[in-house]
Amino acid sequence: MNDTPNTNPNESSELGYNVKFWSGVVVGYEYQQDQLSNGNGWRYKVRIFGDNSDVDQVDDKDLSYADVLLSTSCGSGAAYKLRSVRISQGDTVYGIRGPNLPPLIMGVEARKRSTILYSEGKFKTLSGFYGDLKKNNILSGEFNEQLGPATPGGAPYTKTKSEREPATEKLNELGIDPNEEGVVENVDEQITPPKNDISEDWNPGDNLSTDKLFDIQEKTKKKESPGRILFAAATQAVVQGIIEEETGKKLKAEANQIMNEEKLSTNTYTVAGVEYSTDTGLPVETYVDAAGNQYTSEDLERLNTSSEDTVDPGGTFRNGDYIPPGFEDATTIDEILGNSDEGT
Repeated sequence: MNDTPNTNPNESSELGYNVKFWSGVVVGYEYQQDQLSNGNGWRYKVRIFGDNSDVDQVDDKDLSYADVLLSTSCGSGAAYKLRSVRISQGDTVYGIRGPNLPPLIMGVEARKRSTILYSEGKFKTLSGFYGDLKKNNILSGEFNEQLGPATPGGAPYTKTKSEREPATEKLNELGIDPNEEGVVENVDEQITPPKNDISEDWNPGDNLSTDKLFDIQEKTKKKESPGRILFAAATQAVVQGIIEEETGKKLKAEANQIMNEEKLSTNTYTVAGVEYSTDTGLPVETYVDAAGNQYTSEDLERLNTSSEDTVDPGGTFRNGDYIPPGFEDATTIDEILGNSDEGT
């Protein structure tokens, strides 16, 4: 057995004695297009310190590939257990190599806030953004330190993770005292946020959930809710990402059909006890004359443009307001308040 290579981990074995460590810099992705396109394993072209120099004549495109030795958390791909390797161009990587072993990348050095990006030189540190990866300023920089980059406009962390205080306030909001010993009972009830009653009337702009959307759909089918409410809910649901665009189109088509039926059957609809005009969507105002007769704004408009099939109820209009019969010469409260001597 001792004569068999790579089986005895003492200094005389090839792995124990001849394995060497190396470090280098991943060159630009533009020189690795074939690998990026075909994806033959996880490999990167690396300019290795010692093997290469700043003054050698080896172009980046002529460098050899180094394979990546995955960590146990990445998975091999068996049973679909896998995670992508997150090495970028310009990264400094470390690895091993030896007899019967290709260069293997074992780790990547984290970039720091002080890391300077270069565009020239053999061992230049490049930005990781390439091709479709665009710098959109989501984070404050290309680095990975203990505090980590901050989001623009947000307050950066000033404490390391080990120094941060426990989320006592959030636990208290859930009704859990972190200082209390014993088992916390009814955890599910305490951490489950209260749900809104989906049977309540909904108006555009109100909170909308999937359950509420389909409650509106059912009410619309039963003529308990107008089609315009379903149309508005479908529009808002697409914006919120509750439903897909195609589902939204179907619900809007259903709403349009119902609205056309509403226009043929009636000029008004009622929501929560309030009567609305189908044409305008505005509340229908009601007027009462001296005899106790009720007239809607639409009735008065129709009567004001008299025709043979209408009966004039009397009264008149003043500044757009209807004055019942018998009150044409009355002095309004506005006129009294506008004249300090009136009524004294």
